[in-house]
Order: sequence, then structure tokens, then C-alpha cells
Amino acid sequence: MRVKVEHYMSYPVVTASPGDSLARVRNLMLRYRVGHIVVAEEEKPRGIISERDFAKLLYNRKWLAKPLTDILAQDIMSKPVYATLPTRRVVHVAKKMLEKRVGSMVVVRDSASMKIAGIITKTDLARAYAENFEGVFKAGSYCDKDVLLANPAHSIYYVIEGVIEGKPIVVVDSGKVVGIVSRKTVAFFSVPVQTIRKPLKLRGVSPRGIETSVKVYPVVMVSEIMDTGIVAVEPNEDLASVAHIIVRSNLDTVPVVDERDNFLGVITKTTIARALVDAGSRRSR
Repeated sequence: MRVKVEHYMSYPVVTASPGDSLARVRNLMLRYRVGHIVVAEEEKPRGIISERDFAKLLYNRKWLAKPLTDILAQDIMSKPVYATLPTRRVVHVAKKMLEKRVGSMVVVRDSASMKIAGIITKTDLARAYAENFEGVFKAGSYCDKDVLLANPAHSIYYVIEGVIEGKPIVVVDSGKVVGIVSRKTVAFFSVPVQTIRKPLKLRGVSPRGIETSVKVYPVVMVSEIMDTGIVAVEPNEDLASVAHIIVRSNLDTVPVVDERDNFLGVITKTTIARALVDAGSRRSR
């Protein structure tokens, strides 16, 4: 069975121009509920901006002090752009995404014009797996343990690096999963977070015991931004069913737990992409 890109790509594509501000790009992401914006000129892709790129702003002093209206799409867009054709197999695209460590590929009409026809993301790959590979693998076989475990009392800055590295963020308390921190949460929390480093001046007592004006640095904790609406599965759950959950509920991460709800690992869209490659290879034998 040759499942092709044209059957699962998303279109029309939400695009921005290289000279558009990040404020506009952010608004496009929120308005159309997409995680990737293609930066284009004359219908040709020049770069891509993802939620992870927004999260990177929190780690870059160059951009931290600037309002998003003063930062251009071309300043932070990822390039080169990896492209594919509508007639390519989804399994081939999944393999390329894993090799290049990207979350999407632009679909172009043909190699000559390179004009945008659509975009295929790891969410689309999860949908392709869910609809075509039922009963092939169990969740326990692809349970990913390379995660960043956070405590509810950790600061948001503890999880930002993990988001940038593409690691799932799972919040655990006493061995139980109590929340998930998604890339979207951190990316779109980036604007107010920029103000957190500014201290508040309040009346207090200095270290020398003198009543005076002291600086207080407010910190946002993981417990304040984590998603507590957790959907967890057991190891024997069909991986295709987990892929359905990811697509239907628009989740980045699904925890895998044992019968006592102890944390074992996670299933992510990247996990599904790996399974898609393996399942496609198995069927082509």
C-alpha cells in the first residue's frame, strides 16, 4: 500500500512574507490554529517559523528586549526549507523529517516551479498512521523515555531549554503524571514572560535588617502553565489508537502509564513518525 503525501497534506497553506513582523506571524498561528507558518515570496517557500522558534526567543538576549512588532519573520525563520512532492510516499517523508529533525515539509507542485501546493506536518503523519496501520504496534513498543521531567514548582525557565531541544515536558509529582507542558504553551506565553525578569519594587526588609524598598523577582512556575487535562494510555494500547487521540485532541504528548498510573514514558508525534517508517518498511518486504 502506497500512501501518498497528496492524501494527507494540509492546504491552503498559511503564509507570511519575510518582512512581516513576528506579531503578525503569532496572530496567524493563533487565528488559524497552526504550528507552522511558511515564509514565502512569489508562492515559493523561503523559510518556516514554528512554535519552537517562538520559544527560542526566550533564550536569546538579542531578541528578548525587542517587541514582536520590531522583529521580522526573516530574522528568525528556519532555513533551508525542506520540500517534497505530492506524489511522494508518506513513509518517505516521515523518514526525511526524522533525518532532518524538522516538524514539517513544504509540498511543492513540481521541482521546476517550486510553488507551494501544501504542507505536511507530523500531525498529518500521525493521521496517516492512525488510518493505515491499525494493529501493527503497541504503545509500549514505542514508549519514549527521552523526556524532561519537571516538578510543578519548577520555574518556566527550567522547561524552555527542553522545548527548544524538542523534548516532551512531563510534570510528575510523587511518580504520578500531573501535567504536560506543550510547545504551544511556552511559545505563546513568550510575550508576557519577557516582563517577568523586570523586578517589582516593594516595601520590605533588606538583608541588613533595615526597612527599605526591595526588589522582588516574580517567577512563573510550571504548575501555572501546565495542562492538567491529561490523556494517558497503557503499554498494551494499539499505537494507531494513540495516534487517533493525538490528532483528535491536538496533543503533543501522551503519557504511557502502568496499571497503577506510574509513569513509564510518552508517545509523541515523533514517536508515531518512527513507527510509520518501521511499519511502512515491514509492509514493503
